[in-house]
Amino acid sequence: MSFTILNIASRSLAAEQLAMEVTGNNMANATTPGYRRETANLVETPPIPAANLNGTLQGQGVSVDAILRAQDAFLSRSVRTQFGSMGYWKSLNTALSQIQNVFQEPSASGLSEAMTNFFNAWLTLSQTPTSLAARQAVLEQGKSLASTFNTMSNELNQEIQNLNNSVTSMVGKINTITSQIAKLNTEIANVSGSGGTANALLDQRGLLMDQLSQLVNISYTVNPDQTVNIYLGSNALVVNQKAYSLITGPSASSPGVDQVYLNDNPNQPLNSSTGLTNGELAGLIKAGSIDIPNYLSQLNILAESVANAVNSQQTQGYQLNSSQKGGDFFVVPTSGTITASNIQVNPQLTIQGIAAASNPNSPNDGSNAQIIANLVYDTQSTLGNYTFSEYYTNLVGQVGNDGQHAQNQYNSANSTLQALRNARQSATGVDLNQSSAHLIQEQQSYQAAAQLVSVEQTIMTSLLQAVG
Repeated sequence: MSFTILNIASRSLAAEQLAMEVTGNNMANATTPGYRRETANLVETPPIPAANLNGTLQGQGVSVDAILRAQDAFLSRSVRTQFGSMGYWKSLNTALSQIQNVFQEPSASGLSEAMTNFFNAWLTLSQTPTSLAARQAVLEQGKSLASTFNTMSNELNQEIQNLNNSVTSMVGKINTITSQIAKLNTEIANVSGSGGTANALLDQRGLLMDQLSQLVNISYTVNPDQTVNIYLGSNALVVNQKAYSLITGPSASSPGVDQVYLNDNPNQPLNSSTGLTNGELAGLIKAGSIDIPNYLSQLNILAESVANAVNSQQTQGYQLNSSQKGGDFFVVPTSGTITASNIQVNPQLTIQGIAAASNPNSPNDGSNAQIIANLVYDTQSTLGNYTFSEYYTNLVGQVGNDGQHAQNQYNSANSTLQALRNARQSATGVDLNQSSAHLIQEQQSYQAAAQLVSVEQTIMTSLLQAVG
């Protein structure tokens, strides 16, 4: 009596049941981040010689050889490379969009308006040099101008500090991710070494690598045991089961965000020349160490130029109805160079001490005030032969252009990333319509195998009755 049919049917039932379970798992995880479609790999069971057929091999049904995980190495690498580009422009765009608020022009509270009001106050004073109200207006508009410089400088420095905090936080996040990847490498190696399939672990690691590639530009190699080695430029972040952490150190220049180092190489900062070229971390460092300090430097140059020009002319004029020349209009709280952060109106300066006259003991002489008012039209060698207004307009334009460029690049990089992710999802993700069709096929195959069992039972019952 042969049980071949029952063996074939039982193998088919087991295989199709497992296939349905795999398909059901796919459908359940259709929206799970990082999940890759699985397939029950059905193979023909090795045949055996058929009885009385002179060595002819007879099939033994179907079995599941392995549960395969869908993957596309090329698309995965492309997505991760694009994640780095998108992350770089994302952080740069976010930082520069904040800076644009500092240079929002035209504005009633902006620097352009403050400079205009200040020099207009001198113009009014030149026409009414004995007016105490006009003199008070010069002082107040000077304080307003200095305050505007101070506020803008503080906001720029605060943004650098915010970016520095983000760098520190991001370094911690990178270290956490690389540690998790190293741990998964260990688990994957153990499963692979025992002949198993680590699909779920590979999914988890792939998702972490996606996250890491958005923070820093990475390259990687896959080892025979399915572990990965991950590099930032030529610097190892993960090798087999070991993760190499990042640390932060003092900024190379002030102002600027902290530099980033590998923990085992604290003398070599990571920057564009040492491999850190993409990702959110690179964008933060560029914004906080290059772009914003550059804007702040230009603002400092403008503040110093305005102060020096006004002070130079103020000290050449004479105080109200006096033979005493005027003192500095703008000063710093302590010794040093005037910058946007420390410029202030001389606290010792009185309204009578404003030098509106070009000649001593000439209360109705406003010619020196007129010269100071006209400074607004003069080009300054310290500003590259631009006027105060032209120099500041160029700075505002640069901020706007840099911000627009970052936004355009971010939008472009993000669109490309979405296209690549969609392509990868199509190649390795779950299509519910396709899975539903597979489920119907597997169900029908399962029912066919069950029917085969029923037929064999009927045959066996008939046979037993016949010989009974």
